[in-house]
Amino acid sequence: MVIVLALGALAWWQHHEYLHERELTRETLHGQAHSVMNALVGGIEAHRNRGRFFSDQMQGSLAGLVQAPSIILAVAFRSEDGRLVLSAGKTELLDTSSAMVAGDSWDAAGFRLVQRLELPPAQGGVHEGGGGGWAGRGWGRAPVAETSNHVDSETPFSAGGKFAVILVLDCSQVDARCRRAAWLRASVVAAGALVLFCVSLAWRVTVQAAGRARAMETEARHLRDLSQAAAGLAHETRNPLGLIRGWTQRLVQSGLQSQQQQEQAQAVVEECDRVTARINQFLAFARPCKPKLESVDVREVVDELALLLEPDLDAKNVTLNHTTLSPDKTVEADREMLRQALFNLIQNAVQASPDGQAVDVSIHGGQDGSSRIEVADRGSGVPAEKVESLFTPYFTTRPDGTGLGLAIVRHIASAHDWQSGYTPRSGEGSIFWLDRIRD
Repeated sequence: MVIVLALGALAWWQHHEYLHERELTRETLHGQAHSVMNALVGGIEAHRNRGRFFSDQMQGSLAGLVQAPSIILAVAFRSEDGRLVLSAGKTELLDTSSAMVAGDSWDAAGFRLVQRLELPPAQGGVHEGGGGGWAGRGWGRAPVAETSNHVDSETPFSAGGKFAVILVLDCSQVDARCRRAAWLRASVVAAGALVLFCVSLAWRVTVQAAGRARAMETEARHLRDLSQAAAGLAHETRNPLGLIRGWTQRLVQSGLQSQQQQEQAQAVVEECDRVTARINQFLAFARPCKPKLESVDVREVVDELALLLEPDLDAKNVTLNHTTLSPDKTVEADREMLRQALFNLIQNAVQASPDGQAVDVSIHGGQDGSSRIEVADRGSGVPAEKVESLFTPYFTTRPDGTGLGLAIVRHIASAHDWQSGYTPRSGEGSIFWLDRIRD
């Protein structure tokens, strides 16, 4: 609402300024027209008795007024009976219907000024006769006045009467200045509207960003508190769980009375191990990651993982192929965190691989100095509709999966400012990668 009011005030102000500027521009032309009109009327009133050539002189003066580059388009003297007494210029612009109506107006032809003029009949001049104007030089002789009418009997103004002086001025330059002023004021309003729009947009974005920042800060604080509470609960659960497993393991080792009891006790031990493994994964996911960077030999880490995963590899007759990793290929990373991420990726690849296939671990360098570690298998791949859900906590495509392995991988990658992702393998299979690892 404030923006709309400000824009309305700006538009009103500029419109008011435009009207004032237009009035000043037109007033200049109005003053010029009245100056010319006063000169014409004054010339008629003062000089119509000067001789028989007055009309010719006046016509020549009118013709000179309308010559280029004059702004006068047409000028005329019109008698009361509708007859043009004198005229010059574009007489077709003269409005004959309202010629005797005094005043000024603006129309398509230009600025029109009409002034009424009423002249009395002209009087003849008196001059003395020859020799001093006396009939004789004797006493008692009175001077004889000889009357000579010097007014041209053919002059239209001799008999006097009512006339109208019509003046039409070119207003194209005035109109052009008014148009420029209108465009200028409109441009000011448009620029003001743009500025107000940008200000309102910036204010809105700032308010929204501040709101989102506060919401994200609140959510992050809640998640930190929740993570700490969950980690504490996991620790508190793991301790008694270890105690249960220990006593159950002793019962198994000491031997129970029946085979069924022995199997049940063994199942308790296995379930304790399974739940403990889940708790350990959860703690690994919830634990804050602060990498301690060092130069890590990727081949050496993969060699260690090959020994650790040897039972899983032998069980499915799967080969871990990492011969392309050269010993001098190192990355800057936290060694233990990188080891854990690669362990999760390789373990998933082994579980997804058919019997007798190979899991390939490779590293590729980019032109910008980045590197990509890839773990590829020949499994069935990931359905397209499930790709977006990969790396999210507790999402898994295996019935016995926990859904935290890939989430931990992404957590570790984010702590290093890396990226993690999935790409379908050419032919069949999956490629999971860690990207933008700076050498």
